[in-house]
Amino acid sequence: MFPELEVPSAPPESLALGGRAESGDGVTACSSEQDSETVQFPAEVNRPSVMEQVNVANGHTILHWAVDAKKLESQDKQQVSPQFEVRFPGHSPQTFQLVIYPTVVNDGRRGAGFKKAKGRGRVVLKCQSVELPEGFPYVSFSISIGKGDLLQPLRGPTAHNFRDQSCGGLPKKKEEWDFKSGVDDSRTVAVNVELWPSLA
Repeated sequence: MFPELEVPSAPPESLALGGRAESGDGVTACSSEQDSETVQFPAEVNRPSVMEQVNVANGHTILHWAVDAKKLESQDKQQVSPQFEVRFPGHSPQTFQLVIYPTVVNDGRRGAGFKKAKGRGRVVLKCQSVELPEGFPYVSFSISIGKGDLLQPLRGPTAHNFRDQSCGGLPKKKEEWDFKSGVDDSRTVAVNVELWPSLA
């Protein structure tokens, strides 16, 4: 659905998981059906932060979004992260979110939910800013799921022009994840994204 572009620039190196917590509000997703439920976890020991963000030099940002495993058994058609800000050198901060969509199994009434898809789906990076400034660069990003022993290899990078289209994801052949395979003892699955400004 989203073409893979040549990426002439890349971050200096992939950094280890972890970082300080930064949370945001809002759940506007990238489809016509809105999910008004804010992602929250009950107060339990070992529950990770809903969103962790690490801002590295030159606009390189690392995100870890903890998704409640119960959502993977629901009929929901999307799950949406808290909003976060992307800060690229020479540009004002811009608002983004992560969205996961279940794989569509069939065209029936319940054919597009996480339960029907058996926890499989794709990750989309969505720009929530009304209009990006002139000269805003392409965004290169890589995606993985899980953490610790369940961490799966990064896929990407791919580059996307968010001035032309507000949603970007991995190429069709690489976009599907088995989210259940990344569920750990905290009963969450981590969705990990690294992004940086690209010259593409």
